[in-house]
Amino acid sequence: MTVLVAYASAPEGREALTEGINEAHRRKSNLLIVNIGRGHHDLDEQELRALESQLTESGLGLIIESSILADPGDAVIQIAQDRNVEVIVVGLRHRSMVGKLILGSTVQRILLDATCPVLAVRADKL
Repeated sequence: MTVLVAYASAPEGREALTEGINEAHRRKSNLLIVNIGRGHHDLDEQELRALESQLTESGLGLIIESSILADPGDAVIQIAQDRNVEVIVVGLRHRSMVGKLILGSTVQRILLDATCPVLAVRADKL
């Protein structure tokens, strides 16, 4: 089975990766990373090396999946279905009251439309 991490190069993405690694160890599962950040089709070289290093230290291999779909939420949902993922891990950040009213965020899309469980973690823990 597989744990999918919806990754963005931001504090919430790094928290999702940390929790995804923990979840993969708990479940004795593979870890799959889907980049949902700006320009989500490519990770820069420095970020890729940092991911490789963190995953090597955790004992997990690096698998990064990309999609031709323009919407990163759609990409995560489609890849999760295609790979029969057992859980998706996403990072949340604090949003203002106005931000909470805006529909269409990637995380909202994943939470509402994923066909498997979604673990949402906060980067700005109180």
